[in-house]
This record gives sequence, structure tokens and C-alpha cells, in this order.
Amino acid sequence: MWATACLIVIIAASACGSGDKTSPRTAVAASCQGIDDLDSYRYSIVVKLQAPAFETKPGASPAAPLGEFAETLTALLSDFEIRGAHVAPDRTQAILQFEEDEVEVRAIGDRRWERFGTTWEQQTTPSPEIEFLTPSIVCEDIVLEIADGLDLSQAQEEEVNGVETARYTLDKADLSLLPQLLGTDPDTELPDEFQVDVWLAKDGEWPVKLDINAEDTAEQGNPLSMKLFMELRDVNDRGISIDEPVVNAPTG
Repeated sequence: MWATACLIVIIAASACGSGDKTSPRTAVAASCQGIDDLDSYRYSIVVKLQAPAFETKPGASPAAPLGEFAETLTALLSDFEIRGAHVAPDRTQAILQFEEDEVEVRAIGDRRWERFGTTWEQQTTPSPEIEFLTPSIVCEDIVLEIADGLDLSQAQEEEVNGVETARYTLDKADLSLLPQLLGTDPDTELPDEFQVDVWLAKDGEWPVKLDINAEDTAEQGNPLSMKLFMELRDVNDRGISIDEPVVNAPTG
């Protein structure tokens, strides 16, 4: 599921990172290593997809039809939220909520447990079908792409969850090359509204917060929207603990 979510945002991020380079920019260096260097943190990641916020004009070339892309995403992806935590060096937790279901994964070293509902099971081998978005994945696959389109001179100082950050914003004006990146007709319409906000820590330039939003309106007047939100909080909080769960005893 996370791979589908990444696909949506990577398209948006790549478009932002490939904007107009004619005006001089002072490069922004984002770093994912800073996340790995933290002693501990909690995080949230939210993905919401009403429908892809891109629509092709009638008569446009169907070489890479966004309509089919939309149908695929709608079929594969539902709104979901991930709440997680990490305690160095090797304790992680992630709780995935989507629709009415909840899945939790905990890992301590090379040991891993999974919970479906209220039932915990220890995994003798990792389950490849359960993969979660994590701050490191979002940073590597999205934030690093966005960074290429950021302008250091436009940074605004803000404190986010106790961390001093520099906030950068990208909007529809930075998306002029999106149709070419998608391989669609140059007349492909862009979203009515599109904005990316990313907050990078002043110390280490790792992403403390990310907020991507796109909105549009279908021909029938139905709203279309996409959102990805991530934030880290309780950074280096010694009160965060991730313990081995009580595994349900086998029955029968």
C-alpha cells in the first residue's frame, strides 16, 4: 500500500523539483541521515485520496491516460493513517489504520511482531506484504526530490513541535513541467490548487513536517483531492518506550 502512496507523491514532488530554473536559486540541502541520528521520536503520516487531482482536456493524447491511472489508484488505495515511533538503535513501532481495520508492527533488533485486531503473533520471517511508510522513506523518496526546487532565500523560520525549522513552500507556479513528466499531452490541465510545504530542521536539515495538497474539480463538478501529511514530534524524548508485546498463546 505504501508504494502506491509514494507513487502519487513522487509525481508531484518530481514536478516541483523540475520547475523553472531560469531564475537564480540558492540550493537547499535536505538530509535523511538526520532522522537516523535521532535518539527517539514519534511520527504521524496521513494519506487521503479522493481522486487524482489531474484531468486531461477532451481530445488530449491518451498516450499515458490519467484516467486509467486514477482508476488504478482508487482501486488500490484508501485513506489511511500511520502512527509510529522509533527508539535508537533498533526499536520501531508502526500502527496502520485504514477504513475500519488496524494493523500494528513492532520490531526489536531482528525480532518482529504483528497485530491484527487484538491478536499478536511473532514472525519467524518478515512478512513482505506488510510494508509501511516511514519518515525515512518519505524523506528519501519525496523530500529529497522536493529539495531541488526549494529556494533558500525564501525560507521562513518556524518552530515545529519544539524543533527550530526553516519552512519552504511550492505551489502551482512550480508545476509547469508536470504534463511532460507524466508523458501526457502538453495541454493536460494542472490541478486548480496545488501546494507543498516542507519544514526542515535547522540542525541537520531533516524533514520535521511535510504537507502536500492538491485539489481540482471533475467535469461533473465532483471535487478531486490528494493529500499527504507527515510530522515528527517528541524528538529525543526519553519517555518513549517500545516493548515486546504479549504474544497470544496458540489454541487447539
